[in-house]
Amino acid sequence: MRYINAGLFLLFNFLAVTIAAQKCDCPEYYILKAAYDASEEESDIYIRKLEISANKICIAKSYEWRGLDYMDLQNFDTAEIYFQKAEKIYKQSPCGDSIFLNIYKQWAQLYYIKGNFAKAQEFSFKLLKAAEASGNPHEIGVTYTMIAQLFNQTNQADKGINYARLAVPYLAKIDDPQKAADLFFKLSKRYLWHYQDTKTLSSLDTSELFSYQQLTLAKKINRKSSIAAAFSNLQGVAWEKKDFKKALAFLDSSFRYTDPDDISTLGTNYFDKADLYIELKNYKAAGIMADSALHYHQLSGHIAYIAETYELISRIARESGDYRKAYEYREMGSVITDSIRNVEKTKQVAELEKKYNQAKNEKTIKELAQQKKIYFLLAIAGLLSLIALAFFIRQQSLKNKQKILEAEQRLNRARMNPHFFFNALSSLQSFALQENDGKALAGNLSKFSHIMRETLESTYKEYVTIEQEKEFLDEYLGLQKLRFPQKFTYEIKSAESIEPDEILIPSMILQPFVENSIEHGFVGISYPGHIALSFAKKEKDLLISIIDNGKGLATTEKESTVHISRASQIIKDRIYLLNIKLKTKASFSIDNNTNEKGVTVLIKLPLLYKQNIKN
Repeated sequence: MRYINAGLFLLFNFLAVTIAAQKCDCPEYYILKAAYDASEEESDIYIRKLEISANKICIAKSYEWRGLDYMDLQNFDTAEIYFQKAEKIYKQSPCGDSIFLNIYKQWAQLYYIKGNFAKAQEFSFKLLKAAEASGNPHEIGVTYTMIAQLFNQTNQADKGINYARLAVPYLAKIDDPQKAADLFFKLSKRYLWHYQDTKTLSSLDTSELFSYQQLTLAKKINRKSSIAAAFSNLQGVAWEKKDFKKALAFLDSSFRYTDPDDISTLGTNYFDKADLYIELKNYKAAGIMADSALHYHQLSGHIAYIAETYELISRIARESGDYRKAYEYREMGSVITDSIRNVEKTKQVAELEKKYNQAKNEKTIKELAQQKKIYFLLAIAGLLSLIALAFFIRQQSLKNKQKILEAEQRLNRARMNPHFFFNALSSLQSFALQENDGKALAGNLSKFSHIMRETLESTYKEYVTIEQEKEFLDEYLGLQKLRFPQKFTYEIKSAESIEPDEILIPSMILQPFVENSIEHGFVGISYPGHIALSFAKKEKDLLISIIDNGKGLATTEKESTVHISRASQIIKDRIYLLNIKLKTKASFSIDNNTNEKGVTVLIKLPLLYKQNIKN
């Protein structure tokens, strides 16, 4: 009887484990993923099949898949929503920590691309726990290299290399040569970075050793992408050894094996080739390579790599003597780097600005010296020749100054217009001195800081809800009314059929038109201005109207262009991208009002909802 009870116990235990394993897996996902990879159909067809599965893990996998699709579209906010849905199902399941392996890996990657290294590190440590629970040596080793990479990105090279060393023992435990080659690549890259930050020669030697081991494995299994990656790392080692010709040869080999669709590797290779051409003092070729690197990094949406490429372009311009361009791109790179690393770069920017101004002064001194020499020689030829030459030099100087002024104006137009912020601060200062109302001042300062934050964050936000846009415009118009008291009124309303918390619109798409009404439409009028902004539905479209009673579009082509060009170009670009991504027919128009003064802007957008943008 005792043996029968023991046997029953083992049987029930086996059945319990089997049932739990079935609840923690989704075989359909792997079948559908393989079918999708072999087809040319949209992924949505396969994802929908997972969404209607009775297996909750399959539903979670469908959310993961959708999140990855939105990451590819650089729609990170929506990707995060789907990852959260998947995580919620996994937490409710009877599965252990290993079930979170893929979701935490994608989440860490999402924040890494966005440049939020603190959040990326948070999910990397969660991923480490899931990887250890899975017992997969490749996943454990790769996770250690991810943690190492993040420490390196936050200027903690020694801490990063300690985590890289923890990954090394797992190389011997990986049976799959492809996965082993992958871990060799990541370790080689981490040791190379450690050498670049600390100049520890043993790290450079280790990087080279791992790269050759990766190359051997990759050639054995004929894995072209891995071969390309190995050559890329070997060129980095050769570069550090100052063997630039060998580095170029390695890089050309990497290009030969790189897939044309692998934008990440292409971006890295073009960046490295530009770096090599700088060392070889071929700045023209370096500039061409850097432009290609920037193109591919912008396609990938990787903020940190874009910042590094701006720094590279700045360096090329500096070496070429173009200090204006060097200063501009260094400043652009510093803005991004400061936002993701929270490190002040003003000293470097100031140094570059100093060099730029110094170069201008030296140029002026040289020109004056040349003029004196010319004057001395021409004095022999006679007074008339001297007068003619002086007149010619003066004309050339005026032309050069004009070109410089035009370049400065183009540079200023390329940046965000700071006038609103300066004028708003000035208005707040006047308000503080005159009203002496601490609460009102605090409220207006809060509005101002929120507008600044929303303006900066709009770089990363693709969509906002109607409610969020209304709140932003309320705060913006409130501050404008401080600048122009009694100048205008406004109203923002939505039709009853509108769900302001659920419907999405592209971020920062309305503000330029509202700004035009205030800054241009109401200038010179003798009556109170008014702006009416409304949201309405029409079938499957969202209709937005912005109507003002200002002086209307100017009659001359030049004035009209000044009045509407900024807003018009912004919305053209946004709607063009929206139509491509969502296959819609969004449009807009700008016209003078028919029976009264002012301008009407009509914008037609597709109805986009939080939970299911594609639908």
